[in-house]
Formats: sequence, C-alpha cells, structure tokens
Amino acid sequence: MTDHILETQATYDVIASEYAGRWAGPAEWVNAEIDRLSAVLPPGARIADIGCGPGHHTRLLRERGFRASGFDLSWGMLSSHGAAGVAQADMRALPIATGSLDAVWCAAALLHIPRTDVPVVLSEFARVLRSGGELTTSLAEGDGEVWEPVSYQSSRRRWYVLHRIESFSAQLHEAGFDVVDYSRRSTHREWLHIRAHRR
Repeated sequence: MTDHILETQATYDVIASEYAGRWAGPAEWVNAEIDRLSAVLPPGARIADIGCGPGHHTRLLRERGFRASGFDLSWGMLSSHGAAGVAQADMRALPIATGSLDAVWCAAALLHIPRTDVPVVLSEFARVLRSGGELTTSLAEGDGEVWEPVSYQSSRRRWYVLHRIESFSAQLHEAGFDVVDYSRRSTHREWLHIRAHRR
C-alpha cells in the first residue's frame, strides 16, 4: 500500500465517528441514483458498496430490497455506526467472486486512489460484475492530486485525486465498461456522477 492510502486510511480511522454523524442523512443525489438502480435492477439484486464508510448507503440500498454488502479499508469507519454485513477490504483486490454482482456502488471513494492505481481498481470492478452489470460512481472533478486537511480536524489530511470525464471514460472503456450517462454537481467541490455498464 502506498503512503498516500495508508495515511488516508489512518485519517478515516480517527475521524470515523464524527464523519458518520455528519453524513447520516441521505443526500438528494443518493436517493436519485438509488431510484435509478431500482428501475433497472430487480429486487434482490446483488450490490457491493465499495468504500462504504460507516455503511449509510449500504443500509439505503438494503431498504430498497437489494442484497447489499459494504467494503471499506478503514476499520474505524466500518465499526463507527454498527453496520452489519460489512467487511474490511482494499478495492484494488476485492474479496468478491468473479461475475457475482449485479452492480457496484462506489460513492466518493475512488477519489482517494492514486491515479496510477485507478486502472487496477476499475479492472477489479469489471471482474466482480456480471456481463451487463451496473457501475455507479462519483468522483471529484478537476486536475491533479493533492492532500487536503479535514475541515473539522485540521491536523488530519486525506489524499484526493481529481478526474476529467474524457480521461476517466477512456479508462472505463479500457477496463471493459461503456459509459451510459454522467452528470455534474457542485458543493464544496465539483463532482462527476458516472453510470456505466460492464460489457
């Protein structure tokens, strides 16, 4: 593991409880994306929430009738909210059987992966998805890679990697995905929300 990932993991272990409280309520975009998945996948579809943090999105996916499991590198995050059915894992080497999933959900987590490792992660997403499976992911939009301090605990920092839709779409295509749609959203940063199918 790179120092960037190890330090970001350690930061999440420390800030986990406060993070879980701050992001407990579902954002409008989360509900909209889950609505979309509910329209294209049957009840009981198998979904992995990769980079699930405290498991808030995992719970929402289950409430919609999906068989959702959560995976995150930070044990502090996984244990902060008492979520069941979650496991510690590195998204570059997922403990998931090949072709066993109907969808991968990865919200604001891939942005912590160093750019050189992104193709490995996308290949893992493709490996665990069945043919035609859904990928829903959100990324920070922009250029470069940078350390950012945590706003509510400034002694801690996280590594962020920014992406452009053109280059990321090309990486998805190389990994075996076709981009179906994407949208943008602005908060304290610019976001890309991307939907893709496993070829």
